[in-house]
Amino acid sequence: MLKCVRRGWAVVGLLWFSGSAQAFWLLGFSTADTTPVGGFSAIAGTGGQYSSVGAPRQSSFTPFLPHAGFRTGLAEDWDIGYRLTQVALPFSSVGPSLGSEVDVKHLLTDPSSSWKMALVVGMAYSYLEISGQSKNAWSPGVDLIASHALSDRYTLITELRYVYTAIPSAAGGSSANNLNATGVDIGTKVALTPSVALVPEIGLFDFRGSLMGYSANGLAFQYGAVLSFRF
Repeated sequence: MLKCVRRGWAVVGLLWFSGSAQAFWLLGFSTADTTPVGGFSAIAGTGGQYSSVGAPRQSSFTPFLPHAGFRTGLAEDWDIGYRLTQVALPFSSVGPSLGSEVDVKHLLTDPSSSWKMALVVGMAYSYLEISGQSKNAWSPGVDLIASHALSDRYTLITELRYVYTAIPSAAGGSSANNLNATGVDIGTKVALTPSVALVPEIGLFDFRGSLMGYSANGLAFQYGAVLSFRF
C-alpha cells in the first residue's frame, strides 16, 4: 500500500515537473546581435508549454509562463544578460518559484554578415525555505543562435539549445531528479519602432531525465512572445 502511495505521489510530481521544469526559458527571444558597450536592452512577455513525458506517457499544459530580462554590453561582440525565470521545485507544498539566470553572449561572425551566429552560455538558480526546509534547483545551459535580416523590419531567428536542470534538495538528490532538454526553435523579430520590437517564437524539445527515480523522458513544445526594447 505504501509503495502505491509513493508511486502515486511520484506521478503527481512528474506531471508538475514536466509542465514547469525549465530553469530558464528554452526559447531565447534574441537575435545573434549583441548589445553595444554602454547600451541596454530588455524583454518582457509570456508564453506556455505542452509536454508529454514519462512511462506511461503523461501530458501537461502550462498556458502562461511569464518572462522578463535585460542585457548590457560587456565589450565588442560580447554582452551579458539577466533573466527572472521559473525554476522547478517539485514538492507537495511548493509551486513554481522565481529564480535568476545570468548568461553571456558572444557574436561569432562579422557584425555585417548576412547570416549572424552567436554562442550563449548561462546558469540559472532558485532557492527558497519553507517550513524550515531548504529547496533549491540549478541549471546550466548553452545556446547557438543564428539570425538573418529579411528586411529592415523582419529578422529570422533560429536556435539550437541544451539545458540541464538538477534538483539536489529533492528526495534522492540530483541523480534521481534531473532533466536534460535539447531542441530547436524558430521565430522572428518584428521591428515596431527603431527601439521596440515584437519577438514571437516556437520550439520543440526532447526531454530526458527522471523525478524521484521515475522516467521523465518525452517531448515538449514551447511557444511565446516578448516585447524587446533597446535604450
